[in-house]
Amino acid sequence: MKKDKAHFIAFVGVMAALIFVLFILESTLLAGVGVTACILSLPVSIALSIYDDWHKSFLGGTLLGFASCLFCLILPSFVFYANPLISVLPRMFIGITAYWTYFGLSRLFGKCKNKFVNEKLPAAVAGVVGSVTNTVLYISAVNIWSGNALGIFSQLFEIAIAIYFPIELAACFILVPVYVTVLKKVNKKIAPSKTGAGVAQKNFMAEASVCSTFNGGSKGAK
Repeated sequence: MKKDKAHFIAFVGVMAALIFVLFILESTLLAGVGVTACILSLPVSIALSIYDDWHKSFLGGTLLGFASCLFCLILPSFVFYANPLISVLPRMFIGITAYWTYFGLSRLFGKCKNKFVNEKLPAAVAGVVGSVTNTVLYISAVNIWSGNALGIFSQLFEIAIAIYFPIELAACFILVPVYVTVLKKVNKKIAPSKTGAGVAQKNFMAEASVCSTFNGGSKGAK
């Protein structure tokens, strides 16, 4: 159990570092063209939220929020956006909406023989839902805390017709299924060792029980 927790903590640390590096990379690369889209970090965050069970669905969005918060603290001109109620809290719901979308579509298309329909499509649609969730909740939080709550819908409309939002949606639609596949393969490589340990323990207990019974019978014969 302690090893499982240690592996999970290490895994979360690695993913947090990866998301932060991707966040900085995309911010740096896209700043020159005047575009602000999470085309690298957001798909990873969504995939991290949906590849396993619902208990971890908040994980990817939360890590993305902390990466955004830290990034805004580094740059003085973005300190306002470092507010956790803007940078972290809205993004905690990214993975939750994406996970249940993925879960529902996986159940709906589970009997379909087409691999793209029953595996890739649910993840792709979940990626789009996660992207929309990120945009709507983040922009809403920014406007509420800047005292411009009435401007939420007009800003969302401006973003909807801006060029970077379709790019972000396309990135999530294409990349999330790829990342989910990778994360599931990594998870399967770890799972057999746990299963093997459980089977070995059960076998050991069964052998111990047999030996105990045999020894008890021998003593009775004597």
